[in-house]
Amino acid sequence: MKTFYLCALGCPRRGIDSQKIYNYLESNGYAFSEDYKNADLIVISTCAFVQERENQSVQAIEYYRGQRRDAAAMVVSGCLSKISPETIEKYDDIAFLSPRELDNFDDIIGAQTPFKDIPEPNKIFSHPLFPDFSVQAEKKVKAKQNVRLDLGYEKQDMFTLRLALGCLGNCSYCAIKFAAGSLESKPIDEIIAEFKNGLDQGYRTFTLIAGDTGCYGIDIGTTVVELLTAIFEIPGPYRLILKEFNAQWLIKYQAGLEAILKDNADKIDYIIVPVQSASDKILQRMKRPYQIEKVKDCLRAMKKKVPDLRITTHIMAGFPGETESDFQQSLDFINEFTFPYVDIYGYENRPHTEASRLEDKVAQDVIDQRVKLLRKAQEQILAQSVS
Repeated sequence: MKTFYLCALGCPRRGIDSQKIYNYLESNGYAFSEDYKNADLIVISTCAFVQERENQSVQAIEYYRGQRRDAAAMVVSGCLSKISPETIEKYDDIAFLSPRELDNFDDIIGAQTPFKDIPEPNKIFSHPLFPDFSVQAEKKVKAKQNVRLDLGYEKQDMFTLRLALGCLGNCSYCAIKFAAGSLESKPIDEIIAEFKNGLDQGYRTFTLIAGDTGCYGIDIGTTVVELLTAIFEIPGPYRLILKEFNAQWLIKYQAGLEAILKDNADKIDYIIVPVQSASDKILQRMKRPYQIEKVKDCLRAMKKKVPDLRITTHIMAGFPGETESDFQQSLDFINEFTFPYVDIYGYENRPHTEASRLEDKVAQDVIDQRVKLLRKAQEQILAQSVS
């Protein structure tokens, strides 16, 4: 029997791809082996969202390429090849497959069971990490007091529902779109079937995930509100986590969302609403299609109608052109809404993005200082919430 080894470095969305690759290879007669030096096939799932992740992905490629036996094939999946194509030009002995090219696996292994026929993997297991990345990631998690809410769950206790591939956004700083592509939603009946299957298996925590959960269904004539309504019609002791629900859809669907979230508050664990900046000027330069006051109005209304609803957000510091006044607006924003978690990070150039070509960059030391101030503010909010 042929063996394979899989190293997973990607985000949760790519984690779904990695699990599907794992299941696909097993369906085609491969057996997983931790002995990567003697495996017949090595698969590396990469990330290149930021430079650090790109560097780790390249390090993993170099490492396993040097460790594999001569006859072993090597496939690199994930976003690296589309975000940073120049980086992979020297690897002519490796097959690179972006998230929209995974069907090409069939030709690489001579598949009997095509990739497209593999069911969506709702149970995402932990796969081996490149050792250096594993150590660094652990240190970062321990160093942060402001930790993601889902870190309180074990992976095996969560059932993942992928709603769609890609998104409708064209954010000026984001390179993920190069790899993930435009929106391709899954039909509601398929999602409901997966959800019921998870309930039948005893799962009680369901993660709804997509490049942008909020724009789900627009390409197939439905909406995320209709999907949530269909899910909540199913009885049971379950809770949902809604990831990456971008702010413009919170505004667009406010009335419908408020009604169903109020009626089903006990079935919502938390929602991630990435806002990125509280400055309208910066949002416009980011190509985020909303105004901050409308976002604030939505958040205030939801907090009033569903007091226990937990909403988290993302804030980027130091986007090109961000002044002290722009930054202060973001700082005031997180202080006003006291989110239970804020993903705070500094801007950095990514290859071929529109933002990377802007000239009025913020100095790196200023970006670092602004990130520290945001994190300090969030830590104080969390400390007050438990005191």
